Amino acid sequence: MDISTLFLFPFFLVFCRLGAAVLVFPGLSDDAIPARARLLVAVGASLLIFPLVQKGLPTLPPTTGQLALFIGAELVTGLLMGLGARLFMAALSLAGEMIAFSSGLQAATMFDPTSQSTTGAPTIFLTLAGGLVVLSLGLHHDLIRAIAQSYATFPVGVLPPVGGVAAAVVQIFADFSSLGLQLAAPVVVAGLLTTALFGLLNRLIPQLQVFFISVPLTLIIAMVLLAAAVPQLMEVWAATVAERMSVFATEPSIDF
Repeated sequence: MDISTLFLFPFFLVFCRLGAAVLVFPGLSDDAIPARARLLVAVGASLLIFPLVQKGLPTLPPTTGQLALFIGAELVTGLLMGLGARLFMAALSLAGEMIAFSSGLQAATMFDPTSQSTTGAPTIFLTLAGGLVVLSLGLHHDLIRAIAQSYATFPVGVLPPVGGVAAAVVQIFADFSSLGLQLAAPVVVAGLLTTALFGLLNRLIPQLQVFFISVPLTLIIAMVLLAAAVPQLMEVWAATVAERMSVFATEPSIDF
């Protein structure tokens, strides 16, 4: 048996799973990171994982159908693992849009380099902060560990069950929706209270130009609260992403 059968193909399978996860993982998948850098990260991490999981990897199959099945299953598994964390970036986007709406910044749109679209300033700030937190706290290391441990849960060449994947996606959507509301809650509540206060003030003093006073004051309160709450917001978000990665971890040691 040649080197392609014993080494190259098993290594390529590891690269498919890890590379697919890196393709959508928060921080690593941003367009600001060069494609070559992402490729080097995927290849380097695959070299680290390969000796740990080599025992359970198949050799080069004799038929093209089996080859396509192995590669397709690895790509799907990697994408699902990375997507589980990627979807939680939507929680930051949801929180940013709610903050922009409650503070009067919904018209202050800017170009978002992460999503390649125009969105509100708070959304851009939170998503960029999320990518920075992922890399600074080493959450991409959790992804690599989860990929290594996932071979005990998802063997090579076996597609994840459709029912389980559908239930997991629905749960992730529910989780990031509630997380986005939780992250935006301080600013949203302050905005509602400020609006109610100025509404009452307008009823008491009709001659007062409430609009010209409420808009800058609401904006100032929202920005002060956001600046004060950013460390806690990012801590809660990072803990949620790390927990999502730990779902795939089975045992500290790898044995197939």
